[in-house]
Amino acid sequence: MFALVAIGLSAQEVQNVSNGTVYLRDKASDHWYIGLGGGTNLYFTKAENDAGASIGDRLGWNGQIEIGRWQSPVWGARLVIDGGLIKHVASQPLDALAGKDQNWVAGHVDLLYNLNNAAVGYNPDRVWNLIPYVGVGYAYGLEDWKKPAGSSSFFKGQNQSLTWNAGLINNFQITKGFALFIELGYRVLQESFDYSSKDPDYEWDGLITGVAGLKFGLGGKQEFTPAELMDYNLINDLNSQINRLRAENDELSKRPISCPDCPEVVAPVAEENVYVPNVVFFRLNSYKIDKGQQINIYNTAEYLKSHPNATVKIVAYADRQTGNPKYNLALSEKRAKAVAKALTSEYGIPESRVSVEWKGDTEQPYAQNDWNRVAIFFAD
Repeated sequence: MFALVAIGLSAQEVQNVSNGTVYLRDKASDHWYIGLGGGTNLYFTKAENDAGASIGDRLGWNGQIEIGRWQSPVWGARLVIDGGLIKHVASQPLDALAGKDQNWVAGHVDLLYNLNNAAVGYNPDRVWNLIPYVGVGYAYGLEDWKKPAGSSSFFKGQNQSLTWNAGLINNFQITKGFALFIELGYRVLQESFDYSSKDPDYEWDGLITGVAGLKFGLGGKQEFTPAELMDYNLINDLNSQINRLRAENDELSKRPISCPDCPEVVAPVAEENVYVPNVVFFRLNSYKIDKGQQINIYNTAEYLKSHPNATVKIVAYADRQTGNPKYNLALSEKRAKAVAKALTSEYGIPESRVSVEWKGDTEQPYAQNDWNRVAIFFAD
């Protein structure tokens, strides 16, 4: 089972999808981590509880090492190898370990679920994440780290059990490749694991574990990168412009090549570098400038460089059919300032030649609602 899980995780070089968000495809070597921790445990049965001992007298110790991988910001899996010492306080005549200590080693495979990323969205800079898990495993009981039935084979007559595991991990991310964790777990074992008799009242036992430790990224990329999907409304608009230009070309192709009967007309000399207002369109609820819109900022910057006395005002808007007036006003402000920053920082235009204004959804320069996610340049 462990080998199949490891092979399956390493082979998945596909797009990661989480909560409807598509993330860039990552390498099989990305998102792996290793964890080391130690803590305490409490063996949980009716007989142990009825013995009347204090919690402190019943606490044993345990340590664990784990290796895991996150397949998406929400889902992951891990392999845990742990072991330690259980303190027994129950004193039953048929229990070989009545009042004695018991060593154990175990392994389990768990499915991890990042509750924070699932509930409020992925944030690579979030410090605290709550991660529930469920899994299945195997535990082997020992006496002084030796087989209980020394004359038998490794499995025959030994104290062993399949386990069902569940728990909660509090993960505190310090850097992208380093984290602290506190984990509370519970596993269910068969009653024979602690050598007790096969009494129907004690068919299943429980082991509560508490572990704290460190996690380290195993090289490779640890964070997920959302894919930037093109706004389909913008694509449709560009396709409409292409179709219009094709139609105009078809009309022009039908005209005669020459017009010998027409008098020669001297074309007027056009002023060079006449500024044509440019626009920068934005995706829904975004003020990030897409690469396809950079050409309009570049053209405006070139115009300003060739006209040293010219200035430009950037007026930004938001569409009226989404958001609310207060939110849209703040969004249009971010759009205006993002375009102004691109002019000054990327193309070297002095800030004194650039002014900004934002209208939110109080004004809609275009009849098409989607087009109003826009910043417009006005040059003087």
